[in-house]
Amino acid sequence: MNITRRKLLIGGGAICAAGIGASVLGPMLSREGRLVPGKPRYGFIAGSEGELPKSADAVIIGAGILGIMTAINLREKGLSVVIVEKGNIAGEQSSRFYGQLITYKMEGDTFMLHHLGKEHWRGMNEKIGTDTSYRTQGRVEVPLSDEDLQNVRTWIEGKKELLSGSLPLKTRIIQGEELKTRLKGATSNWTIAGFEEDSGSLDPEIAAFRMAEYAKKIGVKIYTQCAARGIEKQGGTVSDVVTEKGAIRTTRAVVCGGAWSRLFMQNLDVDLETLPAYQSQQLITGGPGLPGANVALPGNIFFREQANGTYATSPRIEVIPIVKESFFYGYKYLPLLAPEDVFVHFSINEQLLNSFSQKTKWSLSEQSPFENNRDMVAVADFKDLNESLVTLKKEFPAFTHSKIIDQWSGAMAVAPDESPIISVVNECPGLVVNTATSWGMTESPVSSAIAADLLLGNKPVIDPKAFSLYRFS
Repeated sequence: MNITRRKLLIGGGAICAAGIGASVLGPMLSREGRLVPGKPRYGFIAGSEGELPKSADAVIIGAGILGIMTAINLREKGLSVVIVEKGNIAGEQSSRFYGQLITYKMEGDTFMLHHLGKEHWRGMNEKIGTDTSYRTQGRVEVPLSDEDLQNVRTWIEGKKELLSGSLPLKTRIIQGEELKTRLKGATSNWTIAGFEEDSGSLDPEIAAFRMAEYAKKIGVKIYTQCAARGIEKQGGTVSDVVTEKGAIRTTRAVVCGGAWSRLFMQNLDVDLETLPAYQSQQLITGGPGLPGANVALPGNIFFREQANGTYATSPRIEVIPIVKESFFYGYKYLPLLAPEDVFVHFSINEQLLNSFSQKTKWSLSEQSPFENNRDMVAVADFKDLNESLVTLKKEFPAFTHSKIIDQWSGAMAVAPDESPIISVVNECPGLVVNTATSWGMTESPVSSAIAADLLLGNKPVIDPKAFSLYRFS
């Protein structure tokens, strides 16, 4: 393990500067936030059979929801498309999303990414000819304070003015009997809330796999257990994507590697500023007397009814593992911790040591780090999940007899402004990145369209400047 004295001093100095005492350090050392070998949640779609193609019009790196949707978009434009995946299809985050499609309180171009994304998903079942699990599902969110309520009112008015065309905003303030009906069975007397009428719901353990099946149906080749080691260039532009099973000749490539995108780009000497974050969730049984739909309440109560009547719930606590990059640009994330509805736990575990010893440069003829990390998943924080379930049952007694079906954690790579990175790579013409999203299901239809247009030199539906890789420089 190659950890220099200087690196240890940097890390130790940063921790001391943060003023971490024993009372804080203890929980950080015992908290989850580790990556362990895993597998896709419930679903499984086999990769394409046969030998790796010698060439393709475009190669996508990563078979999560962003990679799948980007491949579909390019294939529908007439290109031959190959996806290479180090593990299994949707083996990591893409079968572990919370699955709500919302725009509530979102700002800037990310708002439009979500607003247009909801429209795409509303027509997805008809488009691909099968049930993706998508449902239009109203969402209730009770404000945390009078200030929060006023901010929501201002946000609604501003977005209504922005969306005066064919896709109007369908979010409004509700109270009285309508609110009581939508929060049926609540023990608290909630009096006012925001209601997003056209919010959607997707069950990630279904949706990602149905989209992968559709991609294969229209001719996308997906090769699993086939890690991309890197990019070869000729004349300064992309000429090949080199995998552990051979090279694919191409002039176009898109990196959709999720939490692994930063490491892949480091080998190209491109700094993709992201930090890891984990969020634990669980699936519980439903029953009579429950309010259904999608609900967010003060006290960190969140639940979403799934297509089969079960409920996804989450305490919405972000676990942030401290890693090497935290000391170099973690300060850029401080504004994300300011809002009153943000709940963050920091974790110190073996991931910190691994981040210092992790190889960031390798030749394309040798084994890459991805071949030792096939399907890596985060360990759930069972304590937070169990406590959140107690709180949920207290607020909604109809959940009293609900049983836990599954508990898991999703691993994300988050940019300093929490917006995705969808960008050309100036250092490597012919290469685009589509990554760093904690809302991959919602954003994937539109982010994939933007990535495809950038790859082909077309004008995207949304100005990609806000999602540029270089916006942090």
